[in-house]
Order: sequence, then structure tokens, then C-alpha cells
Amino acid sequence: MKKLITLRLSSKILILFLVSALMIIIITQLSIGHRVKQHISSSIFPHLYHYFEKISTEMGMPPDPVIAKRISEELDIAIMIQGDQLNWSSEKLAIPLERIQFHSQDNYSHALHQGRFIIRIQQGTHQISFISHHNGSLSNRIWLLVRSLLGMLIVLTIMYFLLRWIISPLKPIQRGIKRIGSGELSHRIQIKRQDELGDLAVDINVMADDIENMLAAKQQLLLAISHELRSPVTRAKVALSLLPDSAIKDGLGQDMHEIEHMITELLEAERFNQRHQVLNLSEVDINQLIMEVIQYYHPPQKIEIIQQLEHHLAIQTVDRSRLQFMIKNLLDNAKKHRKQAKDSISIITDQQQDHWSITVRDQGKGISAKHIPHLTEPFYRVDPSRQRETGGYGLGLYLVKMIVEAHQGKLKISSKENHGTSVTLLFPNAPRH
Repeated sequence: MKKLITLRLSSKILILFLVSALMIIIITQLSIGHRVKQHISSSIFPHLYHYFEKISTEMGMPPDPVIAKRISEELDIAIMIQGDQLNWSSEKLAIPLERIQFHSQDNYSHALHQGRFIIRIQQGTHQISFISHHNGSLSNRIWLLVRSLLGMLIVLTIMYFLLRWIISPLKPIQRGIKRIGSGELSHRIQIKRQDELGDLAVDINVMADDIENMLAAKQQLLLAISHELRSPVTRAKVALSLLPDSAIKDGLGQDMHEIEHMITELLEAERFNQRHQVLNLSEVDINQLIMEVIQYYHPPQKIEIIQQLEHHLAIQTVDRSRLQFMIKNLLDNAKKHRKQAKDSISIITDQQQDHWSITVRDQGKGISAKHIPHLTEPFYRVDPSRQRETGGYGLGLYLVKMIVEAHQGKLKISSKENHGTSVTLLFPNAPRH
């Protein structure tokens, strides 16, 4: 039953037609066969009896085999006479009459056997049986059945393809929905039909227009908000730089930096929250990029980062700036969650047949298993106190996940309390276009 549910719509329609054809044949055979037998028994056999009664009278009393032979040849019917000192048949019959179940009437009995009808009339001390020939050989009857099945199959095939034509717009509608859903908001479904499926295509196109307009308006709003937020922050930083050095100035400067960083992350998260975000792809030496990030953001004299880089890692097609952002983000997280300042961080690259990967591993406090499924949710934090030492706004790993998925990759997080956390970025080897 589960396999039937998972079949495509066209396969389900085909199975439905085949089952319907089989049921029609069975019901037709049973219904027509029963009605034909009733009609023959109630209408045909009485007429046949009166007809053959006159023929049996013509044979004389007792029946004359010579006359019976002539009548048999003229009417193309088999005649069998059984009685006193007479056991005659117009031809050799393979029908065991004694095994056939006859239906008795007032003056005669009748039966249908293997396509033949049999009338048995009692005339004095003799019993005369009139037996029709086959209404066709076995091969002819089989051929008749085959022709009937072929005719019904042709009719059902025509109906099937007509139904396929009726529902044919479903495929372009499905393809159109996938393209629109994948970010091609300018795509429109072209279906020239005046029925409900045509109306559905029109409604989907209208919905795509509305979504495209809303996203465009939202993008404009984001740009406006970005400008409006960055301008006062920039002015505050300039004014802050004119103040004499002090602990208060340092604190305010760090606050301004965090606000600016938060604005950047919010805007980046909003951009990647839209599936139509386009990556700026280029060929990148991943190992070289990792070393550049470490040298610029985490120089060796400040933190020990153990590099286990795969020397045979191929040049990959990625968005350089966003991959740089992911590596920096993961190293920042690992640095924040160390147990001690002297603890090292490991960054590992690996090349497999179907994918390549980057792994950042720390020796920190680790994360409880209940938190791991939620780490990539926006604004989710394991530490609800939001202390500056643990930093962030719950957007880092969310952004990393969005960027990885934009590269058709996967993000894997494993952690054990008091042993550390490992974050792995998996990317397919095939280049992105």
C-alpha cells in the first residue's frame, strides 16, 4: 500500500484504468452470461421444443434412422435416438449425455453444454436428443475474447491519453513552482488553458508578482535601515575618537564596535534568509584562504591554532568573502569557549571522492546534547545571560548554516560536555555555476 501511495500520478491513473477494465470485463461476463442463460431457458428453449417436436413426429413411430439422418444433414444438427432395440446417432459424439445436468420441463428437458444446446424429447418408448454443433472452435472463441479485450484496451488507452491531456498542465505548473521557489521570481508559468488548471497557473503567477514586489520593497527597506543605522554609529565613533583615552572611552568604543557588527550580521542574515541570494563565486585555494584568515584575525602569538590542512585539496569554486566569514566565525566561537587561554584550536581540511570539508575543533566546555539541534536557529544562545565574554547574538552559526546551504553543502556539529566541540562544513566537489 505504501508503494502505491508513492507512485506518480500517471502510474496511479494507469493502474486505475487497468483495474477498471478488468472489473468491467468480469461484471459484463457475469451479468450478460446470466441474462443470456435466463433468456435461452425461458424464451428460446420453448420455441425449440415445439420446432423439434414436429421434427420428431416427422421421423415416425418408432423413429426412422434414415429420416433422422436426412434431417440431421439438412439442419446441420446432431440427432441421437435411444429406446427399444434402437441406439442410433447421426454422428459420433464426444458428449457424455448421462453426465450432463438437464433442466426438465413439462414434455421435454434441455441443457447447455460447452457452447451447445441440447433438447431431449420423449416420444413413446424412445428418447430423441437434438444437439447443436459448436458455435465456433475453441481457437475462434479465444480469438473472439482477445478481440473483445483488444477493443476494450484501445478504448481505455484513448481515455487514458485524454485524461493525461486534461491534467498535462500539472507538470509545467510543478516545474514553475520549483523554479519560483528556488529564487527565479521572474519566471512565469505559460499555460493557455481556460479551465481550473489554467486559473491555478494564473493565480501562481500573480502570487509570484506579489512576492517579487514585496521582496524588492523589503530590500529597499533594509538598505534604508542600514544607512540610517550606520550613519549615527559612524558619527558616534568619530566623536568618541576625539575624547581623551580612558576606560570609559574603551568601553564605549567596544560597544560601538559590537553595534556595528550586530548591524552587519542582521543584514547578512536577512539577505541569506532569501533563497534567491546569489553567490559571488570564484576559484579559491581553500588552504591559502584559511592561513590568511588566521594571520589577519588570529595571529599565532595570540592564540595557538593547529593547522591540519590536506595538501591535495583541489581548488574549489566558492564565494571567497563568505567562506572567509564562516572560517573567522568558527574560530571566534572556538576561541570564546575555551576552558583556558592556553588551550589550542584545531582547523582541519579533508578531501574525499565526492566532497571536501573544513573542521574547526576546540577543547572547550562542550555543549549539552539538548542544545545542539537549536544552535543554528537565529538568536538562539546556550548561555541566556548574554555576557560579553560569551558574546554574540545567536546569529553566527545561523549565518554559517545559510552560507553552507547556499553552496549546496551541509553543516555538522558534534560536542561532548567537558571535552569540546567540533563543527564541520561539508561541500560537494562539483563546481557551482
